Parts: sequence; structure tokens; C-alpha cells
Amino acid sequence: MTLLATTHALLGGPALALGVAAGFTAALASAVSYFISRHHGIGGGSSLRLLVLSHALMGAVCIPGAWLLWPVSLPPASAWLVPMFGSATSYLCGQSLVFAALSRAETSRVAPLLGLKIAMLAAIASMLPGEPLDLRQWIAVALSLVAAAMLQRGGGLPPAALALTLTACVTFAVSDLFIVALIDGLQQTAAAAGNPLGRVRAGVLAMAVTYVVCGLLSAIVMLASRGRPTGWHDWKFAIRYAATWLVGMAALYTCFGLVGAIFGNILQSTRGMMAIAIGAALAHRGWHDLETRVDRQTLTRRAVAAVLMTAAIALYVIDLA
Repeated sequence: MTLLATTHALLGGPALALGVAAGFTAALASAVSYFISRHHGIGGGSSLRLLVLSHALMGAVCIPGAWLLWPVSLPPASAWLVPMFGSATSYLCGQSLVFAALSRAETSRVAPLLGLKIAMLAAIASMLPGEPLDLRQWIAVALSLVAAAMLQRGGGLPPAALALTLTACVTFAVSDLFIVALIDGLQQTAAAAGNPLGRVRAGVLAMAVTYVVCGLLSAIVMLASRGRPTGWHDWKFAIRYAATWLVGMAALYTCFGLVGAIFGNILQSTRGMMAIAIGAALAHRGWHDLETRVDRQTLTRRAVAAVLMTAAIALYVIDLA
């Protein structure tokens, strides 16, 4: 069933409204979390420390969920172990790059450019056997590049921040591929063990175990650097970031479960537009350390570019057949 047919079938029911609300909540939480990271960095905090502390907290919170969702007698297998570690490490690399970019540039300029992940996915997919892209997807990639060029016009990202953001897009694209492989691997291994997993449960379990692994890796880093003092300032922002990000992830998977991953990804991609709106509001209220106030023409161009980026993502993932 296509996205349009699925949406039509759900119209008038509570599932669509709840799914859409969850998708926008995920987008908002994602945008807000980046502002938290930016605020921590300009206050003198270390982006690496925030990354480590927040993911150690998220890993601890996800342990009960992973334990509850874990299938009975699921044997260890490379089908899910390899992508689990691959998704965790590539995701952590991507987040560390985003944190570093946010310490150098405003959130409203970094967040929309993360939509270029579709261009990275397209580049990777085009090199894989049996994964050709159709004309619609290449048009989507072209749209995303146009949007990126618009965002860079007249006060775009500094070269270092741009390089960090583009590299983050690559690592996030790799992480997405590993997550799909992890979900498939969990389902295949569980089915072979006589305890089949549904796609939604497998997806939520994949998210939980990925964050548990991220938490374990973060805990190792914390133990290795225990000589460095960690104050309340770092923990305060780590708690804020972890809570906001996990709310966003819970909302995202709720959205996926109710309206599907395709529609959910489109809704979540609106975070770029939300980041621009939040940034403009913060600048208007005088938070110029977080966001520089820009003229109306620049703000309009950024908003149009963010809408174009969302449209590109929608065109890339939606099946119009």
C-alpha cells in the first residue's frame, strides 16, 4: 500500500492525528536538543563531554526497555551484532560532528543542512549492487543541493562548520543503513529461533540496544577520563539534552508505528524549519549569543530553503506509484 493510500485509509481516525502530532514532536525535540548543545558550548562547556554524559544517561534509561523487548532465547549472531555496533559507532561519530559544528555556528544554520543526508544516502545507494536510484530520487537530491546552496548564500556556515556538518551527514547515512540491517538481523535471527518479531517491536528494540551500546561506550570514555572533573553545569545540560532527545526518539518511533516510516521521516525532516523559527524567536528576544539576528530577506531565504529541503526528503522517500 502506498503512502497516499495508507494516509487516505487513516483519515478521520485518531491514529493519523496522533501519528502526525508524534512526528512533529520528534522534529521539535530534535531541533530543541541542538539548541541545548549550542547553549552548552557557548557557555564554555566541552561538546565531547556533553556527548559522553548525555549518552551515558540515555544508555542507562534504555536498559529496562531493551530488557523488556528482548525476545526469549535470541541467540548471538553476526546478523544483528555487527550492525548493532556499526549503528552505535557511526551514530556517535555523527553526533560528535554535529556538536562540534554547533560550537562554531548557529543551530538555525546547521540543522537544515542535515537534510543533505539524502544526498549522502543516494551516493552510497548508487554504489551498491541492485540499488539503482530512479529519476524522482535524483530530482530530490538536486532539490536538496539547491536548498543547501540557498542556505549558504549570504552568511552561511563557516568552512569548518560546513565540513563538520557534511561529514556528519555521511556518518548519519551510514548509521541509517546499519539500523535497517539491525532491524532485519533481529527479525531474521528471532524467526530462526522460533520467536518471530514484528517490524515495529524490532525497530524499537533496535533503537534501545543502539543507545545501550552508545551508553556503554560513553561509560568507558568516562572511566578513561575520570581525572577530569565534571561539574553540575555539564550534568545539567546532559540531563536536558538526554531527556529532550529521548522524548524525540520515543515520539519518532510512535510516529513510525502509527503512520509508517516514510511519512514519519517526512514529518521529522521539518526540524530544519523549526530550528529556523526557534532561532528567529531567540534572536528577537535578544539571545544573540545563541542566534544572530538577520534581516527579513535572509530569514525568508533560509525558510524557503528549509521548505525545499523538506520537500526534497519527501520526494526521495515517498512512493508515488
